[in-house]
Amino acid sequence: MRLLDARRLTGVNLDLDGPGAIAEVEFEAGDDVARAVAAWQDAVARAARLLGWDAPTVVRRWLGDRGAALVFPAPADALYVAVDVTEWAVECAQRALVGEPPRELDELAPTLLAARERERLAVLPALQAAAEAHGVPLLLDDDHLSLGEGARSRVWPRALAPAPADVPWDSLRPIPVALVTGTNGKTTTARLLARIARTAGHVPGNTSTDGLAVAEQVVETGDWTGPGAARIVLRDPRVTFAVLEVARGGILRRGLAVDRCDAACITNVSADHLGEHGIDDLAAMARVKAVVTRVVAPHGRIVLGADAPIAVPGPSDMSPGTLAPEHVPSDMPRQPSPVASATPQPNPLLDLPADAFPAPVVWFSRDPQHPQLQRHRAAGGEVWFVSAAGQLTRGRGGEPDVAVVAIDELPFCFGGAATHNVANALAAAALAAAVGLPDAAIAAGLRSFVDNPGRAQLVALDHAKLFLDFAHNPAGIAGLAPLLAQIRAGARLLVSLGIAGDRRDDDIRDIARAVASLGPDLVLTRDLEHYLRGRAPGEVPALLERSFEGLGIACERVESEVAAIRRGLEWARPGDVIAILVHVDRDEVWAELRARGVAPEADEDRSGRPGAT
Repeated sequence: MRLLDARRLTGVNLDLDGPGAIAEVEFEAGDDVARAVAAWQDAVARAARLLGWDAPTVVRRWLGDRGAALVFPAPADALYVAVDVTEWAVECAQRALVGEPPRELDELAPTLLAARERERLAVLPALQAAAEAHGVPLLLDDDHLSLGEGARSRVWPRALAPAPADVPWDSLRPIPVALVTGTNGKTTTARLLARIARTAGHVPGNTSTDGLAVAEQVVETGDWTGPGAARIVLRDPRVTFAVLEVARGGILRRGLAVDRCDAACITNVSADHLGEHGIDDLAAMARVKAVVTRVVAPHGRIVLGADAPIAVPGPSDMSPGTLAPEHVPSDMPRQPSPVASATPQPNPLLDLPADAFPAPVVWFSRDPQHPQLQRHRAAGGEVWFVSAAGQLTRGRGGEPDVAVVAIDELPFCFGGAATHNVANALAAAALAAAVGLPDAAIAAGLRSFVDNPGRAQLVALDHAKLFLDFAHNPAGIAGLAPLLAQIRAGARLLVSLGIAGDRRDDDIRDIARAVASLGPDLVLTRDLEHYLRGRAPGEVPALLERSFEGLGIACERVESEVAAIRRGLEWARPGDVIAILVHVDRDEVWAELRARGVAPEADEDRSGRPGAT
């Protein structure tokens, strides 16, 4: 038995409805798993009695008993001590497996008790009770305590947290909060909702994979999808509306920053990051994403995507002959194979226990005839879809449909060819309606959304078209097929990509097949040097290259995204398309584009409007 990680859980998470501690362990062949778990549980119980806690344990065993998550709740001001406890309890389990007596708690007790007193915030229980009585959110971290949210909040240094009698309760309130998660589309959906909220007169605070923004102005760049980013937004005195992107990793590693919100959305769930933290299949991943639904207030709404993940052809469905027929000359553009539109996969969101949700569900789909939408509406529920007339439309029970805006009017939807962005628009509109934003603001906000940095950006560059997108998993990449087919319009396609090293070999092969489904004429592979994550330099590109070689697709290696653009321009004929996927080197790419005369301020040219290039 080996300890992989022990850490704090600072909020609602997959295993608990509040803070606690988690130990992730890996078992070895021959380990008596039941004995190890029982020894850990017994040790936790003894330590909890010492500290005066009620700490019922949760054990989430991983597929094939290769490991487990060992979890227990703890006070919010005792999480470091709780980690000490679980590390000691794991040591007790390890000793039990080899027949050794556990390390006596008496040896550790003075250290634990002293650490508990150093970490304790004496006023916290009274403040928590008073905040709940006043309906005021409370946020706590290592440095600060805050009450209220955004423009209706106040922040104190943790060490100077006030007594309840000294808090100006009448000035503190929650603000509208929406959570957005899913495998693909989170960032765009969050940006769209922030634009709608701003159009409606709010000052939105927005966290995302790309950064932290207030009033749509970037405050910090980087991956800001964890609870720390959420607390920054929720403590900003300018913010009147919070849109928080919530990633899988943050949910599993720390939990949520909030214990209540007004709406939550799961855009979709498809294969990505499987095999980490004991999450091995789509059903388990859907349960991770569904953590956001547990904090939705009863008056709120839970927005779910009904469309199935895009299926990528399996190894037996793809061959060099499939993708490059012998009768097609090698210099002719290769178009996507019909096999790329493989049969849809099951949608794990459809299997979530909707009767256990704390708030009503709203389903969305591009297809107005989707069976889930039909069933839900027949039961009186709300649905969002694209009508036969091409209108983004709301339906509710037996009420007449309400057309909100035409898809053709939304620049980022490429006239409907960007089907993934059509889905994102539906999700954002459903969220906006769920928090009471008017239809006029929804329509105006979506119409005005022109620039979406790093997502479906189209740039006229010399004699070619440059397409930039963050698509990084099989469903996200394969979902670009109709859009790239429209953009290339019979011309050739070059695709450049790199993959983070924490993907399994089979996942990387699936990504190669997804790229192949786009019908590329040349593929450029590259390392993501900041995302090697345990892989040797060159290991992931080599795996991709072997996959493309087996599929009969020409492949070369480049050092960076900028090198891919330069190589692409050497290769391209007039009208050809250079697609940079898993686009992460934004600053370097735009420095290169500016040097070539492309102005980043020319948003109209980068919006994805049909015919913009």
